[in-house]
Amino acid sequence: MNIRSKRRTAHREGITGLLRQREFRLLYIGQTFSVVGDAIVPIALAFAVLEVTDSASALGLVLAARILPTVVLLLLGGVIADRMARRRLMLVCDAARFVSQLLLGVLLVTGHASLAWMIALQLVAGTAAAFFQPAASGLLPEVVKAGALQRANGLVGLSENVAYTVGPAFGGVLVALVSPGSALIFDGVTYAVSAVALYMLRLGPKKAADGEEASSILNDLKLGWQEFRSRTWLWTMVAWAASFHLLVLPAWQVFGPTEALAHLGGAPAWALITTCSGIGSVLGGVIALRMRPRYIMRASFLPLGLYGLQLLMLALLAPVPVIAAAALVSNIGLSMFNVFSLTAMQQNVPLGSMGRVSSYEWLGSIGLLPVGQALAGPAGGLTSPATMLTIGAVWMFLTPALLFVVRSARMLEAVHEDPEPTDDPTDETAPEPDGSERATA
Repeated sequence: MNIRSKRRTAHREGITGLLRQREFRLLYIGQTFSVVGDAIVPIALAFAVLEVTDSASALGLVLAARILPTVVLLLLGGVIADRMARRRLMLVCDAARFVSQLLLGVLLVTGHASLAWMIALQLVAGTAAAFFQPAASGLLPEVVKAGALQRANGLVGLSENVAYTVGPAFGGVLVALVSPGSALIFDGVTYAVSAVALYMLRLGPKKAADGEEASSILNDLKLGWQEFRSRTWLWTMVAWAASFHLLVLPAWQVFGPTEALAHLGGAPAWALITTCSGIGSVLGGVIALRMRPRYIMRASFLPLGLYGLQLLMLALLAPVPVIAAAALVSNIGLSMFNVFSLTAMQQNVPLGSMGRVSSYEWLGSIGLLPVGQALAGPAGGLTSPATMLTIGAVWMFLTPALLFVVRSARMLEAVHEDPEPTDDPTDETAPEPDGSERATA
């Protein structure tokens, strides 16, 4: 058996071994259903609000009600996730989202929904998300060993990408063939499935963080911030992600549909482009699942820079198939970066601080997205959509070089469960993880 065959065999056995583990299998099933629910929310909620109010302003209020508590309470969610059993916290959050979405769906189906009810119930769902997200980031390292985290994140990320590719279409079918209320009822059921899977998980007792005693929430936030900022590779990745959500993603989200409508043939063209984006995300997840890089962050730098292709092709108003192909390639790299960066954080941040650190990471990464979305339109009006798209493309093309400059990021070593197979039966060595890159950069 040659080395390539050995690697393929080891890869298959690694994935099969993960799925044979009862606790990971339950978590994987629960997370998959939960993400399916998240994926159908935007279209179901949008048509539900418009059905009741026929007002774009009302839709904005309901969407804001869902995201605002998530942003405001995320850091508190990180503290709570590190203080109590993560499984229990996630179960409570899923139960809350089950009730909120199911109740809204029933109100819509029975004709009793109102704008006030929709805002109130989405405030509940958004609050639950603020506590669920940090807890979920820390639960996976409790379930699988450090060396299996890349494969585990790859599997979870692959399911998420499939869900976000297929989910909106499925939600659209439910809305069109039945009603927005039925789509939200289905959304609630997905959270119920996730809650049941979490309930069935059997984990050991939660361990207190090393060297930490009971303290105030403010002090816990301070300790979490110290853990976050002490890792240069982590906060520089978050700083880059903030720039992406300020300059790049809003340009694509705002000017993609408008340029498609004005120059590319409208909704069918944009549907093809976004479908190819989803396919690229799925392929990126598959690649990340199969790769075993020694330097985990460095492996995604160059593919990440390719994200600029879709912005450049759209700025040039290339033929729709060309833009669609560029979108596919672009999202491969972004998906790989997401898997590798999450794995790096889980492998190198103490489990007792994971909730707080992940909340800082999440808030820092996407906190500027609403600002970018609000400013993209006016900025495009002062310049042009092509200019804003080109700026985003150039920034992405520069990204690999900028990230490579950060030594602690490019030299951060992955933790693998088993050594790479070789053709030499006497070779029992495997690269050791660089412990110095785990503590401080």
